[in-house]
Amino acid sequence: MSKELVVGWDASEYLAFGKNMFSEYGYESIVRPPIWPIILGLLWRIGFPMPITMKFLAFVIYATIPLITFFSFKDSRKYSGLIIISSPFFFKYSHELLSHILATLFFVLAYSLSGPISGLFAVLSGLTRFTFFLSVPFICWKDKKKWLTSIGAGLGYLIVMWLIKGNPFIQLISASETINAAHYLWFWQKDFWFYLKALVFSPLLFLGLLSASRFTLGFLTSLLYFTLLPHKEYRFFIDMLPFISFSFSEKFKKLWPLVTVMGLFVGLCLPYYTGISEEMFDSIPDGASVVGMNPEVNAYKDVHFYPWFDYIREYNKSAEYCVYSDGAIPCNNDECELKKAEFLNMCKPLTEQFGYIVGITQHPSLELE
Repeated sequence: MSKELVVGWDASEYLAFGKNMFSEYGYESIVRPPIWPIILGLLWRIGFPMPITMKFLAFVIYATIPLITFFSFKDSRKYSGLIIISSPFFFKYSHELLSHILATLFFVLAYSLSGPISGLFAVLSGLTRFTFFLSVPFICWKDKKKWLTSIGAGLGYLIVMWLIKGNPFIQLISASETINAAHYLWFWQKDFWFYLKALVFSPLLFLGLLSASRFTLGFLTSLLYFTLLPHKEYRFFIDMLPFISFSFSEKFKKLWPLVTVMGLFVGLCLPYYTGISEEMFDSIPDGASVVGMNPEVNAYKDVHFYPWFDYIREYNKSAEYCVYSDGAIPCNNDECELKKAEFLNMCKPLTEQFGYIVGITQHPSLELE
């Protein structure tokens, strides 16, 4: 029996984009920032096994963040990394290769280092998750060397995108259009106080607001941005977390009781890293063409993938295989439900487990196993 997929949508899409960069497989997910796709694509191209390598990277990042600040500082700032990873929001998603997680690692490196290399890591955090570009001015602050490096790295990225795509802002524009798609906003809309209420789950972070530092200002800027953004999710709080954690660690000098409690919490977190299974897609061979309602097949198979994540678009009906996921496309109207039903009928499913159905389109006579 297949186990539940734990690789996740985002990580699978990063890998799919990475495969597309270095081969004919996967697909070009231009809405995704480039750093994770480049890293995963290179590792896959070299021959590292996926997705076990992805799960290992998630653990390494989770364990590295507190070590960076611990060995970089001698004062209370050494506990900044531990405060970050002990947050319920960070921990909940730490086993996945979300852009927030790697961007936080780069943000912590930028905070812990000095000189031009700090500015470079600040930009890398933004190129990992675009909203982390909000951190650049608060990392560089009054340091000219950091500013010059960050501006140079940012311009380098824009020039590359202009040469490749003819539009230096194509990824930023595409990402904004995707996250603010009008026909899906109903699914992600929350009340105005959504993120402030989320702080209840990390009440100690409220104390960070008592610090009159540049990172307190950074947190308030980030909080305002995400509050005004119609699309709201708990994982977006990770983008604000480093700001408030740095403010907290810089303000409060005696953190030993807090660190002890957090250390115990982190120790209990480690078993959270669960196993993986590719049995879900055993019937799909490498090299096949697949149209799918979610990208997770790309984490397990080297396929030519045609995404269908949006019911207002047409899907590829000539692909050899299809992947249907009932929860992948949320519906609130008859048109959406009709399109999903049409896709499901086209799939002629072979297997059905955990809401995922894998089918072969050119063999309609096959029945459910």
